[in-house]
Amino acid sequence: MVRNIFKIFARSPFEPLTNHLHKCCETADKVPEIIDSLKSGDSARTKELAKEVMMLEHEADEIKHDIRDHMPKTLFLPVDRRDFLRLLSSQDEIADQVEDLAVIATLKPGLAVPDELVEELDRVVGLVMDCVKRAMELGDAMEDLLEAGFGGPEADQVGMIIRTLGEQEHVADKRQYKLSQKLVAAADQLKKEDFMLWVELTKKLGSIANSTERYSKELRNILAR
Repeated sequence: MVRNIFKIFARSPFEPLTNHLHKCCETADKVPEIIDSLKSGDSARTKELAKEVMMLEHEADEIKHDIRDHMPKTLFLPVDRRDFLRLLSSQDEIADQVEDLAVIATLKPGLAVPDELVEELDRVVGLVMDCVKRAMELGDAMEDLLEAGFGGPEADQVGMIIRTLGEQEHVADKRQYKLSQKLVAAADQLKKEDFMLWVELTKKLGSIANSTERYSKELRNILAR
């Protein structure tokens, strides 16, 4: 299953990097399903999805380790090796945050979504997934960006996506704040442990969006050099 990483790097070091991002975003795709399983009270499904997330996150880690272990000390590219590794680390954080959310979701079987949160929660999840999709667009643009020497119209297009992602992450942050307000307002109707778990789940949703913006910022730093 493991491909010859040296042959991959001989073509482009950004190919395995993009493969890693695909796996991280595939992990994030489980987030709406996890939230839906909590809304339906299906603890068995939540646990199953958490296992899928852990498997996907592990696969992302294997790709990351292969890249780090076989990466040449010097890349003959308009990208510094340290910048490349920071970009890798930033996109890996997406999968890490999703795994954290999945673990929290399984800590208490039968954890329910308070009725007061359902509508706002769905909004936040949708906005977070918009950020993930935008990050995936950036990853898919990497080969064209590389061929253009990280300049020209390709760089302008990527810059526009980066700005859009930043705007979407800002909107997601604002909606997360509204979700937190609704959670605090409903605190008296919740068990203490349920309230604490939803506090953590809400924070993790925000962290997933934040990690996509961090990825875009690392890419923006490369373009600015």
